Amino acid sequence: MTSRGQSTVQPTTEYIVGTTSPAAVNAAQSHATAVKRVLDFGNIGQAVAGRFPAPARDALRRRNDVRYVEKNGLVRAVNHGTTGRQVLSWGADRINSEQANHKGYTGKGAHIAILDTGIDSDHPDLQANLGDGKAFYYSCNTLFDGRPCSETETNDNTCHHPWDDDDDHGTIVAAIAGAINNDIDVVGVAPEATLHALKVLDCRGIGDYLGIAEGIKYTADQGWDIANMSLAGAEAYVMRDACKYAYEKGVLLVGATGNRGCEGCVSYPAAYPEVIAVTASTSTDTLADISSTGPEVELTAPGRYIRSVSSRYPAVVTGTSAAAPHVSATAALLMANGYLNATNTAYDASGSLTQESYNNPGGVRGKLRATAEDIGLTTNQQGYGLVDAEAAIAVGQRGSVSTNQPNRTTWESITSEGSFTNPVALMGPPSTNGGQPCHMRVREVTDESFEYQLEEWAYLDGSHTTETAHYLFMNEGAYTTPAGLRAEVGSLQTDQTFTRENFFQTFTTIPIVISQAQTVNEADPVVTRNRNVSSTGFDVRLQEETSGGNHASETIGYIAIEPGISTLNGVPFEAGLTSDTVTHNWASIAFQRVYEEPVFIANLQTYDGSDPAALRYQNLGGSAVDIRVEEEQSVDTETGHTSEVVSYLVFEGQDII
Repeated sequence: MTSRGQSTVQPTTEYIVGTTSPAAVNAAQSHATAVKRVLDFGNIGQAVAGRFPAPARDALRRRNDVRYVEKNGLVRAVNHGTTGRQVLSWGADRINSEQANHKGYTGKGAHIAILDTGIDSDHPDLQANLGDGKAFYYSCNTLFDGRPCSETETNDNTCHHPWDDDDDHGTIVAAIAGAINNDIDVVGVAPEATLHALKVLDCRGIGDYLGIAEGIKYTADQGWDIANMSLAGAEAYVMRDACKYAYEKGVLLVGATGNRGCEGCVSYPAAYPEVIAVTASTSTDTLADISSTGPEVELTAPGRYIRSVSSRYPAVVTGTSAAAPHVSATAALLMANGYLNATNTAYDASGSLTQESYNNPGGVRGKLRATAEDIGLTTNQQGYGLVDAEAAIAVGQRGSVSTNQPNRTTWESITSEGSFTNPVALMGPPSTNGGQPCHMRVREVTDESFEYQLEEWAYLDGSHTTETAHYLFMNEGAYTTPAGLRAEVGSLQTDQTFTRENFFQTFTTIPIVISQAQTVNEADPVVTRNRNVSSTGFDVRLQEETSGGNHASETIGYIAIEPGISTLNGVPFEAGLTSDTVTHNWASIAFQRVYEEPVFIANLQTYDGSDPAALRYQNLGGSAVDIRVEEEQSVDTETGHTSEVVSYLVFEGQDII
């Protein structure tokens, strides 16, 4: 922070008494010479803040219904260096937030509370995104102890509201998170998120435990999504109570680890298990040397020389306080689309977050961890890695592999760049380098990976030369593209008999359907066959070779999407159906647009011929591909197949969706 003259900060003489019963609250109030505030944290307990003589504090500590008696200590903004020079901002670019914004993820509808020195209420880069504001004890141009700020202690910003920023720290943090997308200054990571100014720090960037705790509780009581806390202090029970209270109510809490540059010195509230502790990284993916590190670190984010704005000038800032809002705003991109903070928030009998809940939080917190990029730092420096906005908002991934099959027992795996929710893996058809019939088989589908192999029919030896196949790995759910095409990804259970699957939405036209077995509950080779596709559902079965028999039930994944051209999360694609003319002879599909790097997936849409069969492709180019129906030959060598309709998808490029 640019230095301004500062008066001596006097330590607080207030104490906070944590209670578990109304009787203890009454006792604390009666023992106090002055009561400042009573905070109610629900089933966690209450906290009475005020002035208590030493004998009163001793008496209260002896009560079984008093959890703690602690001094109301100081908390400070995590200071950073600032300069008036404008430089190219790299932070948002490094975490790929611009790509996420272009895909329609802007944070609109999400609410971020900025617990800080306030926000400049009339700044043109922030004003349109400002929501509510509240000052906790420290109104604009007032010190936390009630005295007015001197001229050398403020930024000379006009105090239109009690929560206006008289220091610049809060404005800088808010702009990194959610500056609007206009033609001036910077663009925030979530440029349409609503920013709420909770002024818990005074014009010197100083507050106390009680004010921070009340700001956290207030965020939860308003039903807001995220609390960004670019501030640091010592451990305090009242702040821990507030964090537990907010976490149980669904608030995602993000804290700066502090700028002491030491190992094992993560500050509070970041060090609490309910809070995502964030260190600062550099443009070369090293740790910013001011970062406080330790086992509490969960993520890292850009924090050195980050471009932002202050009340009067552009600013370039360094500190973990600049890193934290990158994470808060990335969370806003998800929470604006209905994601919850965490889906696993169990506490044990002692009132602590269980280790299992901390390790596997689910929700946005889990997704931010799972999609973070490993930049090669230690776990105490980066936690799970560098936050990645584009990976966090991804709903799928598409790509291709070239692989051979040495034997039936060999499986390869694909690990996604993102983390998905109940995804489905669709793969194939394979190319035509080898003459023996084969198809793609997948298994062990998880939120982050799946296994695959080239599967020959049972009558063959199982080894196969190198083929290329494309895949789609995508979240279950319903989608509507910008062109209005409806799509859904789902799963079901079936065996060798046809099962009717009803879509969970009604399509306006008959969709294309691509299906595939997701499991290997029985080792015999198998493909899926579809028929009777309508706007409300389709039939699907498993099909072994002719000499085979019944097959155990398997999980089937599918995608159904209306034919046409559009984009999905910004990725160009087309969905199409051939005429009922595709046989064992090669036929060409002409794409509706030209692709630089097509990813091609296809399936039989009909069951006109009952002989076991799958598709193969050749000559895949930017504007067309050749396909044919390939029958197996376990009973006879005749491979002629009657005409079928083929459903297909083409995506541009190989990457996350």
